[in-house]
Amino acid sequence: MGYAVSYKPSRTRAKRQTPATKAQRTKDIKNAVRWNIAVLERDTTSLDTVSRQTVILLLRLNKIAPAADPTGDHVVQQLISLGVLNRPERRAGVQVFGRDDLLRSLKAWAGVAK
Repeated sequence: MGYAVSYKPSRTRAKRQTPATKAQRTKDIKNAVRWNIAVLERDTTSLDTVSRQTVILLLRLNKIAPAADPTGDHVVQQLISLGVLNRPERRAGVQVFGRDDLLRSLKAWAGVAK
């Protein structure tokens, strides 16, 4: 026994989980930085250094490819390998970036006015 279905499925296409090309991924990263750099600047005003995890959370880098990179570490590593960010230094086992250098380099790369 069964029953008749009287509706048409209205399935819509899901948002892309991973960027289709490397250029699109770079564009997505730039947009995330551009949209969230003010939050990073405001929330880290009194700090000298910013931890890697804080950068990921405040810039929302973990939302760029949630299925492929749910933590956002690959995005930060891509920024380091592109030469946008300097390598973080370790302090007490935590990787930290210098705040001033971090903001300056991200703003220059994303094209955000000071």
